[in-house]
Amino acid sequence: MKKYSGLTITILALSLAGCYAAQNFNNQVQVSRTGQYQVDVDTDVVNGTLLYAQAASKEQKRELTANDMKKIFADCEKEFNQTVAQDAKDGNHILSSKYLGECRGHLTLKYTGNIIKEKTFNASIGSSEKGFDIPVAMKYDTKNKQIIINGKTQGDKQAIQAFSSFQYNGKLSVKTDGKVISTNAGSKPYWGLIGSYKWAVKDLTTPNASMVIATSGI
Repeated sequence: MKKYSGLTITILALSLAGCYAAQNFNNQVQVSRTGQYQVDVDTDVVNGTLLYAQAASKEQKRELTANDMKKIFADCEKEFNQTVAQDAKDGNHILSSKYLGECRGHLTLKYTGNIIKEKTFNASIGSSEKGFDIPVAMKYDTKNKQIIINGKTQGDKQAIQAFSSFQYNGKLSVKTDGKVISTNAGSKPYWGLIGSYKWAVKDLTTPNASMVIATSGI
């Protein structure tokens, strides 16, 4: 995150990884007990630098100047375009992207693979310093032969206080033919077969989505 004139951005750490946080997202995961997966992401994104600046301005009771906003918006647009361009070179997972202005954008992404072979998966694009933070991750537990799905959306106490107005309005759904060992999904398939496991994410207090799937048995 960058520092801007007229602001001392030293208050309250933002726990969101990546400079662009997902917002108003619909993330859909399909994963089989053999490890094959497909992840589809449709999300708005908002730059964390803007959130930092707004929170600092409110805390210090100082208005952001026109020059502050101009610099922030310019940096946001540059980072958005650079991240999209880098993905086109490295992974080509972004199906569509549109910068909406004022540190906001919209993305659709698609991933396919085999988590048993890959061991780890993270839908985020770019680095923890710059890029798009997409709250979908998976890993394969070789010892227990389990697929672990995690959606990190919960903030720490400081982030919750600083960005109480930040609303995710996010949805996550997971379909699987594997035996679900544990999950904190808000709703589950009928008879364990019809439909999907679903989570609704409203704000930084929503617990991280979690799910453990066996890769053996039915």
